[in-house]
Amino acid sequence: MTDDVALYRKYRPQSPDQVIGQEHVIRALVGAVREERLSHAFLFCGPRGTGKTSTARILAKMVNCEHGPTAEPCGVCDQCVAIREGTHLDVAEIDAASHGGVDDARELRERAPTAPAQGREKVYIIDEAQRLSREAFDALLKIFEEPPPGVRFVLATTEPHKMPATIVGRCQRFDFRRVSTDAVADHLERVAKEEGVTVSRDAAEALARQGEGSVRDALSLLDQSVVLGGGTVSIETVRMLVGAPRTDLQFELADALAVGDARGVFELVNGLVQEGQDLRHVTGQILAHVRDLLLVRSAPDEPGALDAPPDRRERLGAQAAKFSVGELSRILSLLLAAQTDMRWTTSPRLTLELALVRSAIPEADPSPGGLGARMERLERLAGIDVGDVASAGQLPQVGDVASAGQSPPNPRSGDAASPEVAAPSAAHAPDAGSIDLHTIRRSWLQVLERLADRRQMILRANLESVTASAFDGETLELAFPPGRKFAVQKVQSKEEDLRAVFGEVFGTTPRIVCVLRESIGGVVEVEDDEPPPSREDAVARLQEALGAQVEEVAEIPDVALDVEAP
Repeated sequence: MTDDVALYRKYRPQSPDQVIGQEHVIRALVGAVREERLSHAFLFCGPRGTGKTSTARILAKMVNCEHGPTAEPCGVCDQCVAIREGTHLDVAEIDAASHGGVDDARELRERAPTAPAQGREKVYIIDEAQRLSREAFDALLKIFEEPPPGVRFVLATTEPHKMPATIVGRCQRFDFRRVSTDAVADHLERVAKEEGVTVSRDAAEALARQGEGSVRDALSLLDQSVVLGGGTVSIETVRMLVGAPRTDLQFELADALAVGDARGVFELVNGLVQEGQDLRHVTGQILAHVRDLLLVRSAPDEPGALDAPPDRRERLGAQAAKFSVGELSRILSLLLAAQTDMRWTTSPRLTLELALVRSAIPEADPSPGGLGARMERLERLAGIDVGDVASAGQLPQVGDVASAGQSPPNPRSGDAASPEVAAPSAAHAPDAGSIDLHTIRRSWLQVLERLADRRQMILRANLESVTASAFDGETLELAFPPGRKFAVQKVQSKEEDLRAVFGEVFGTTPRIVCVLRESIGGVVEVEDDEPPPSREDAVARLQEALGAQVEEVAEIPDVALDVEAP
């Protein structure tokens, strides 16, 4: 570090091309300057740290630069330097939080019509403009209606909904957006290089995510990380600074929830406590992870809504397939309630554990969502497939996902079980040397990559949404999402190939048992991995679903009818 100036101040944007992530705003301002169509008043809205005040200063340079008005201020003339240093007599920055009274507004109204003392135009930048009092807004309204020549106003706010409509209607509004994680991470790497600091890419991305789209916050975190890491910032440094849990831990926790592994949940939370993590912060990150899973599950065709690198998108897609939309919605509701309770509870650990256990085990959840999950389990045991009944007016139909009266297999007993009707057994404490259930879950991507190397692409695709649910050293139980019974059969038939891959990755070749897990959420989504039914089956389903009689079966075309769940 070359000096003691904070990084967010030292690397504040000084020209239009230095503003990050706000191309739409810069393009509009540059065009307005070139066409001499600048408004007298601007409203800059957006989250903190996204460049509102910096852009207002750049606008002041545009209109006051000695070579201007110009869309590309030189940055070296006396006018530009004075604005950069904050000493320009005609560019005033007003903090409405401390100078938002009616007297301050009246003083501004009286000073505005006077001639500029140093530059070409006067520019008033009012930060946190929503903090102005009602009387102050009333006092400014007249000058906004009939602005004197050579005066411009820039109102910056993080809460535009609190601005009076009479003021907003007289301003040209620009909405600043949160800056993407990749763009902020790239900027942090450039700053680190300028400062002679080593920052790993994963550390830069972690700082960017922690900044939540705010470049200023991310730079402040980098500043602290450099001090903590002694000139080298790694992902471990960031974890020590912000107390963020490992990304892999979020995936492990979601895997545990997917198969109802309550013991695994307690072990993971205990590990976080032993590491000294802030459980309130951890809860927020788990919420963000489950939200990403819900987004991928419910809107897979909207990749732009998910701010994640490609490798994480792929992992999220595979894990999201392990849940239904209803399950993820119920988990989010429980975690949101826990986050709210943590504001005043003296035991955040208990609050988080209770929410996670209720997420994993519907029997522990007394809410309507938990009751719905238990009813679905009974329906499955009765051989009823409810399908996706989220839309009103849809009726359940008889399905063939599970058969009534059949018991789930026990992978530890050695009994053979029919894979299409199997249900996962409870997770238990693994005891197989250095290889345990958590190791298998953490290394699942290695299994998938090894299958890809062997060109076993179909087997790999069927295993992407699978979770290891139990392992006793000799038998490994793999749990499939509800409705994937044919995937269960396909994988079970390739047991020897899968055992060979496990031998390469883990050095052990356990017996593989594939099971079909029960839903743990409020809505069951049945995957369409079944072959089309025969004509006779289709006719029977129609009769049962609609209560109708087919008078002339021979007239039905001799094709396979694909009857969807109503």
